[in-house]
Order: sequence, then C-alpha cells, then structure tokens
Amino acid sequence: MQQLLQQGRFEEAVRACRTLLKRHRGSAPVLQMLAVGLQRTGKPAEADQAYREALKGAPEAVPLLLDYGRFLRAAGRLSRAERQLRKAVKLAPQSDVAWQALGLLLRSSGQLGEAERCARRVVEIKPTSAGGWELLAAILQKSGNVEGAIQACRSGLGHIPRAPRLLYSLGQLLREATEFDAAGAAYLEALQAGFDTPDLFRNRAEALLDGGDSAEALACAQEGVRRHPGHALLQRTAARLHHEVAAPGDPLASLYAAARAAGSNPDLWQTLVELLKRLERGAEARDALAEARRLGSPDTPGLLILEAQQAALAGDNGGATRRFEALLKAVPDDVNVKINFAMHALGSGDPGHAAALCEAVLERDPFDQLALAYVGTAWQLLGDPREQWLLDYRTMVRPVPVPAPDEFADREAFFAALAAALDNLHRTGAHPIEQSVRGGTQTNGFLFRLREPLLQTLEQQIRRAIVTAMADFPADDRHPFWSRRHRRPSGDGLRFAGAWSVRLRGQGYHTNHIHPQGWVSSALYIALPDAVRHGDDTAGHIQFGAPLDELGLDLPPRRVVKPEVGTLVLFPSYMWHGTVPFESTQPRITVAFDLLPET
Repeated sequence: MQQLLQQGRFEEAVRACRTLLKRHRGSAPVLQMLAVGLQRTGKPAEADQAYREALKGAPEAVPLLLDYGRFLRAAGRLSRAERQLRKAVKLAPQSDVAWQALGLLLRSSGQLGEAERCARRVVEIKPTSAGGWELLAAILQKSGNVEGAIQACRSGLGHIPRAPRLLYSLGQLLREATEFDAAGAAYLEALQAGFDTPDLFRNRAEALLDGGDSAEALACAQEGVRRHPGHALLQRTAARLHHEVAAPGDPLASLYAAARAAGSNPDLWQTLVELLKRLERGAEARDALAEARRLGSPDTPGLLILEAQQAALAGDNGGATRRFEALLKAVPDDVNVKINFAMHALGSGDPGHAAALCEAVLERDPFDQLALAYVGTAWQLLGDPREQWLLDYRTMVRPVPVPAPDEFADREAFFAALAAALDNLHRTGAHPIEQSVRGGTQTNGFLFRLREPLLQTLEQQIRRAIVTAMADFPADDRHPFWSRRHRRPSGDGLRFAGAWSVRLRGQGYHTNHIHPQGWVSSALYIALPDAVRHGDDTAGHIQFGAPLDELGLDLPPRRVVKPEVGTLVLFPSYMWHGTVPFESTQPRITVAFDLLPET
C-alpha cells in the first residue's frame, strides 16, 4: 500500500487499505495510509475520520501526529493542527522534522517569535537541514529582518554549500535588499546546483535589469524560455525585456514558436494575443486566435474573452454580446468576465448593461477599482447623478506642493538633484509593453526600495505632503474613495502599493488609464520641458475623466491640470487619467505611486 501511495495510485491504495482493515480492524498504520489516500483523492472529511481512528489506536505515534497536523494545516484548521504538532515535538524533542512542521504551522498563523524558535531548534539538531535554514530565513524575512534572513541563508550554505533552494532563497533576499549584483550571482549558483526553474530565470533577469545590465537581463530571460518554452509568465518577461531594451528582431518570436509547438496550451496563446494587441498588431492577434483553435487550444475564460473582443473589432457587436452572455452563464462569478463584458457594453452603446455588470462586481467588492472606473463612465453616459458623487473632479484631484528637505537651499535645487538621480535609473530604450507610457521609459520595480539617499528623502517628503493633502478629506463611510482615508494625523497608516518613475520625451504621453491595485494614485513632477512649463496650450498636462481610448466613446476630459515642478497631484486610483501629448527633446520626468490604507 505504501508503494501504491508513492506511485500516485491513490484510488488503488484506498481500496487495498479498506480490504486490509476488514481483517485488521483499527490498525493505526493502515488507517494512516488510508487517510493519506483519501486526502489525495479529494475526500477530506473521510480522511479526517481515518486520522482520528488511527490516533485512537496509536495516540503517541509521532509520524501519525505529524501527518495529521500537516493535513489540518493544509485544510486551514490551524489551532487543531498546532495541538497535534506540539504533542509531536513534546514526544520527540530531538526530531528536526517535528520542529520544522511546527515552525511552518506557527509561521502560517503569524506566531513569528515561536516559529523562529522552532526553526532555530531544527538547525541546532540538524545543521545540514536545508529546509530548516530556508524556514528560518523565511520567518526572519516576514518579521522584517531581511539582513538576518540573508545571514541565515549564508549560515546554512556554510554547512550545505550546494543546496539549490537555499541558494535561490539567498538570491531572492539579496534582490529584496537591492544587492542586485550579488543576487544575480546567487541565482546563477542555484542554477548550477540544479535549481533550473522558470521563476529562477525570471527573477534573475529582473535582478540583472535592476542592476543596470539590460543586455544580460534579456540574455537570461531568453535562455530561460529556451529551457522552459511552455511557461507563459517567463515568455511574457522575455518579450517585455526584448521590447524595452529595443533589441533587434521580433520580441514575440519565441512566444509564437512556443505556442505553435504546444498548440493546446491556452496560457501561451492568451499571452501571445494579449501582447500582440498591446503592440497594436491587431491582424496578427486575430490570426493567432484562429490558429489557437486550429491547433486544439481548449476553451478558457481568457481566450473566450479575447474572441468576443475580436468579434467586436470585426464589427460584429451582436456576436460579441452573445459570446459574453454565454461565457457569463458558464462562469457567473468570474469578475474578469464581468469587467470585460462591461467594457464591451460601453463600447457598443449599452451603458445600462455596463452599469449593471459593474454594480454586481461592486456588491462583492466595493473597492474594485476597474468596476468603479467603468461604472462611473456608464453613469456619466446615462446622466445618472451618482457619477458626480463618485467622481468629484474638483475636490478629488488635489495638487499639493512637496517641500524641500532642510539640506537643500530651495525646492528648485532639490528637484534638479532628483532629476539627475532618476535619469540614471532609466536603463531601457522603449516603453513597457503593458503600461500606459508611450514615447518614454519606466523604471523597473519598486522605486523607494533603492538605496539612493535622495530617493529615501523624497519618500519622506512625499509622506509629509500626503498628510497635508489628506488632512481635510471628508468623512463618508459610504463612499468608495473617502471611506478608506486613514484617520490618524500621520502618514504611518499608509503603504505604497507601487512606486516608479517615468521619463517622456519627443511625442511622449500616457494613454488614458486607471490603477487597479491602488486607492490613491499620483503624479509628482520632477522635471518638465520648457514647452510644457511655458506653453500656452495643454500639451504635457495631465487630464482626468476621459476614458480608455479603446472604448471609442470620445468623451472629453472633465479636468485638466498644468504640471509644475515639485507639485504632487493626488487622485482616486479609479479615476481615468492620461497625459496630453507634447513635443520636446527635453525630458518630462515624473514619480508616480499608488497608496493603500493599512489594514
């Protein structure tokens, strides 16, 4: 029976266990194997009962306690799991396996102090336990002690120098600590030790890009997709890097080849079609969808959405609507389907249906930023007064001056120094495929994690400006924007959900968009071309209220704000915004970020 379990023949193992129990009723070892088999065949209630029966016959069997504890942990029944695992370590205080199981459980339940004690006990008992060192590092990282986590990995590698996962964990931690060159080296060691996974190539490529070596980052990603051609996310990373570093050739060539080679892989086809559309290669996107079908790619919500959108692009709005209706009937709780159906309804002249779809999403999640954006547009088209309640462009769009720190003579000197520092961080040659930037570049990763003193100072000054701006936010517990404000008079209750810099030049602009992962979004102007600063028109200004161009609604902006160096413009993340195109050889440098309230 044990052999059947090891071979993955779980149904046969369950039958064999039941047969044997007829002769050996109450046998704890057989009941334990039965429980494992039932667990693996999707029968958790029966598995739980088998574990209980086994424990009646062997209440102090440590392997049984560990198996049951892990089972309960996987089921989310953490308090019961903890009781089983604590009993196991009490019965077997020298078992590194028992201490590790308890440590994992305590980490899951947020008891980080006790979890750390367990992990340290594991590596004390067994210094060559790679899993123990990984657990210790993970707990320290979760506690905010990244340097301690790095040291834990290095200590473990002192005992087991070629531990693949431990080397990979070290790379992840070094990247988090912004030691990008060291992270790249650790990832490479992990690969050489046998940790050959798509995530390793993806993360090593990002670390190399963060460290300023865009060519090597692309080479790493391309090597990754050669080894793992069927991994859609890695293919997306390689295509993005190819485009951003302006490398010769088609950035989607490898993805095309992989999708055709694995014709029934819907993730590859969906990724390919989405990127073709982003690159404005609509005819190829249409052909790729047809080819996916010819090669046997199965129905998935993602591909069916793309086919419905393609029907609308071909002028068949009725056919697109029928496709969306059928898809929504098949997956009635899929938020992505509802949002894309709402987009189609808006574009095809049915704002009432769009509003109903978005309102259904908001009933479950009142802070879904995409649903708020589209329902606002639908209400506007319907003349619904709720649009003015949801989108008050006068009070919600807030320009706020960011003060200069004391060490600078004035704001002009501070922002000139920031412009020089940020300019050095723009290391790619083209806009990101999947962002709103056009005619410019965007920095990689979370901007304020970098160990650049000026950026750390900027974050502090931004927080001061935010506190000022939010001081008079109205209190309205029913409103999806105002209700989320932080109520204490400090910036400590806010966290950045992302921060980046954009550099536009030439005929640069941002397409109209929103930020689906934020609450408050922003644009801080670091440097502006003379044509924007002194021009008589709105070129280079930020506009609000004009929706996504792809909707074809041609609605004018509801408010336009002229940028000024040192001014931070705050607004709801669900509010449509974009940049009016401008022409200049001088750069327009901004810092943008999304904020979320601490929960």
